[in-house]
Amino acid sequence: MQGLTPILGRQSHLAVLRVIHHADTPLSGREVQRASGLSNRAAMQALGNLTAEGVLLKTVQGNAHFFSGNPRHYLWTKAVRPALDAEVGFWDDLRKTVRRHMHPKPEAAIVTGPLARSPEPGVRPPNQKDILEIHLLFATGRLRLQAYRSLDRLRENLRARYALDSRVTFMDIRTMDDPEFSPLWTRIAREGILVFGKLP
Repeated sequence: MQGLTPILGRQSHLAVLRVIHHADTPLSGREVQRASGLSNRAAMQALGNLTAEGVLLKTVQGNAHFFSGNPRHYLWTKAVRPALDAEVGFWDDLRKTVRRHMHPKPEAAIVTGPLARSPEPGVRPPNQKDILEIHLLFATGRLRLQAYRSLDRLRENLRARYALDSRVTFMDIRTMDDPEFSPLWTRIAREGILVFGKLP
């Protein structure tokens, strides 16, 4: 066992591990390649490397090779799977973080930007800047103004917990239809993730 670097050190390895981790049954190399979005060569190289490291198990059925996580491999059970589980829980944890540190509490929180567009929860696409674009909707303008006092605390906690800078937009139900927010609502309709609450 050589540690986590040969297992997690490449984007292609992570893409393959995410697919394998979320699968209920062993997957063929072709299924892994399609689900990961990798080229055939990159997927096969990653599968070969991860199998050589012992993290993945390979079984042959006819002409097809099937891959699954190795439940007996120490790093698969103690590091890789828990990390991928935590990645899936990102949106729920973000919801709790916003609700814990923003006072008064917003009616709804919506995320747009690279994290919302990513196919994996809370994972930014490669070469995208680490900015969490979060939009908070309050019941009244007064609550919105009071919430500005919590903004620095929220930003500090988002940075400490997720290593993400944040761009926060404050809106209230009365002003949400103002023309200045029209492009934002278009973006929210296209890519937004409702972290909590409901939109009027």
